[in-house]
Amino acid sequence: MDSQRKFAVQKPQGKKWETLALVDSLSAGKREFSEAVRSHGRGYVRLIQVDFESEDALSNYDWRLVELHDPYKGSGRPKPTVVAGSERPAKPKKDKGPGEKVAIPIRTWMLACLVAVAVGVMWVLTYHRP
Repeated sequence: MDSQRKFAVQKPQGKKWETLALVDSLSAGKREFSEAVRSHGRGYVRLIQVDFESEDALSNYDWRLVELHDPYKGSGRPKPTVVAGSERPAKPKKDKGPGEKVAIPIRTWMLACLVAVAVGVMWVLTYHRP
């Protein structure tokens, strides 16, 4: 199996990563990464090693994180979850306290009560005979 190694510099774009540069060597990748950090320093920038399985199928590849620029390092803000070969968006946990108020759908509740009263009246008129 013929493997082709490249290095990509990427920044987040929505839920995916946009490739800013794709180069052949690690030294060129680090130069592109430094330039991207200067240009996009307020956001995340990453340098990854991309191993394509073959030149014929460039859509089949494995990747490994080489370097990540985190502009919020030390600020307590969570960084994106990065696992080699896959991406999972970081989801903040929401604790619902016991005192949290929940909106009651008044129209739905009133309609349910009216239906219950109508069913009760129909039962009394139809099945209840003294």
